[in-house]
This record gives sequence, structure tokens and C-alpha cells, in this order.
Amino acid sequence: MQLQQRHIDALDRAETLMFHSDFCPYLELKELLAENTSQARSQFRYLFTDYYGMNTAGLTNDFKDRYFEILFGDDVFSNGEPNFQPILTTLSLIPNRKGFSTLQCSFVSKLVGMRRESSPIYDSHVSKFFGERVPSPSRSQESRILWFVDFLKRVAQDYTSWAHDERVCAILRRFKKCDERLAHCDTIRLMDFLVWNVGNRELL
Repeated sequence: MQLQQRHIDALDRAETLMFHSDFCPYLELKELLAENTSQARSQFRYLFTDYYGMNTAGLTNDFKDRYFEILFGDDVFSNGEPNFQPILTTLSLIPNRKGFSTLQCSFVSKLVGMRRESSPIYDSHVSKFFGERVPSPSRSQESRILWFVDFLKRVAQDYTSWAHDERVCAILRRFKKCDERLAHCDTIRLMDFLVWNVGNRELL
């Protein structure tokens, strides 16, 4: 996607309106995941669930148990690539609280993004920023997953490209000064925070 000045202005404004509570939980999650102890994993699950709103998404405990089993496990990647399709398919077999099977693209992007910081996050704010959304359930599940995987690849490419734009570079440099730990985050994750805040504050 080609950035327009309105996008730059929105990203710039989003950075000035960023609270520590918008990104500090993620930084704490990174530290907890690296500890790899039962206590750290318990704390990670509690914080992740709260930060990403899993308790308000109509998900069952069975879903969350399987979700974190996958997140902490060895099957997130295969041959160096995220296993989006099998993860999405596996989790779609677990009905939500209303008894429906759903494709949890946003939560799966967060699962993979937690294990690989260069993998962008998908949510309604990102969807709106790019003017695209996951095809409706009337389409086959396979085609919806293929769209999702392709979209994330394009988002990653765009974020990387935008980071070479001096206008965006200036915003990222300013953002990194908010917390020294942000300097160690992948550019794609920093862009995630900014684009999320654009949507959260309805700056476009």
C-alpha cells in the first residue's frame, strides 16, 4: 500500500498519543516468554489474556487451553515458516461459547507474532488502515486462510518499506525514546503499535 500524507499524519499523531499501557504489557510478555518456567508461563497466560482481550471474545476455556499449548509448543513453525493454516484449522474445530466454529485470524496472528516479532498482527484496526478484511464465512475456509497469510506477508513488506521513509523514520525514532526496551523491538512490531493506535483513536 502506498502511504499518503493522511496516513503519515495519523501515524505521527498516534505516536504522540501513545500511553505506556499500550505497549508495556507486550514488553513484559516478551520477558516472561523468554523465562520458560511454569510460573512465568502462568503469568504470561494471565497477562496475554488480559492485554489482548481474550476473556471478552466469547472463547471457551478449552480454546484458550489449546491456544496456549500451541503458543508454548514446538509446532508454531515448520521449515522456518509460521504454521498458520494448521493452527487456524485446529483452533477452528473448538466451538466458541455460542457453539459456533470460527476462524480466529487475529488471535492466531498474535500467537505467531509473540513467537516471531517480525510477523505482523492482524486486527480490525489493521484491517481498516489497509482497507481490507478477511473474506466472509461464505467463502471456503481454505480461501480465507490463504487470503489471511498473503495479507500478513504484504503488511510485513509494507511496514518494512515504510520504515525507510524518513517521515516514518522520524516517528519511529521518537517512539523508541518512550522506553529503552522499544529499541530492541522489530520495526514491524513498532509499526503494529502505531497502526493499532491510529485505529484505536480513530485518527483516519
